[in-house]
Amino acid sequence: MPKVNPTHAADSSVYHNNSSCTERNNIETRNKRDGTGGKTLCSHCARLNREGK
Repeated sequence: MPKVNPTHAADSSVYHNNSSCTERNNIETRNKRDGTGGKTLCSHCARLNREGK
């Protein structure tokens, strides 16, 4: 499973922890923040994690 350190976008309500998540990969560098930011896990990351992708 390609889990990575959690990141989130400054203007988003979710965080990401899967390198295969297209939403994670579309975060602009200037908006990317380390950590969960107290946000909930992205549904795409959760699905990818469950499927072991």
